[in-house]
Amino acid sequence: MKRIFLFSVIVLSLAAAASAQSKASVQAAMKKFPGVSKAHMEQMIAAKQVLQIGLPTWVPAGFKVERIKSRLGRGVAIEDREFVIIYSRTLPNGKMQRFAFEAGFDGLGDLMYEGANTISTPLGKIYLLYEPFDADENKKLENYVMTEWFQVGRLDWHYIGMYGYDEAADDLAMISLSDTERILRSLRRL
Repeated sequence: MKRIFLFSVIVLSLAAAASAQSKASVQAAMKKFPGVSKAHMEQMIAAKQVLQIGLPTWVPAGFKVERIKSRLGRGVAIEDREFVIIYSRTLPNGKMQRFAFEAGFDGLGDLMYEGANTISTPLGKIYLLYEPFDADENKKLENYVMTEWFQVGRLDWHYIGMYGYDEAADDLAMISLSDTERILRSLRRL
């Protein structure tokens, strides 16, 4: 009986220590990656079991993770998998600024525009297209901000600078080029 009691005490002690360590790692990650709530950080740490995630260590004031779109797991076909981390903030004029990091699982392709800015980051070189010139239309593409695919671990990601943009709606505003570049330069692995 004493052995069972002693074994139970040891198991409970180890479980409490693991729980405290897990909470500490969530808190440490939240300090390193601004704008991420505890719930979103826990969701990303859980997803980290199956994919590598890159997050910015700097975001402009007021940006927070709005939501995470996630469809992962063995039961999800590769072409249906999804993982998108969406940041947003509301400006004083009522417009929203939004950007996202999207994981690519299947059917990745290059963007069709030239003239990308090369940004050196701790994750490697990232090629940014910020309102690029469209030779077919012979004009600059306004409200277009996206990167080519870049790798975090063995998974490809890209940055979408006007996530959810709809030409018919006038509710999104651009993030400046300098802030966009600074966000990308601050990327680190979770």
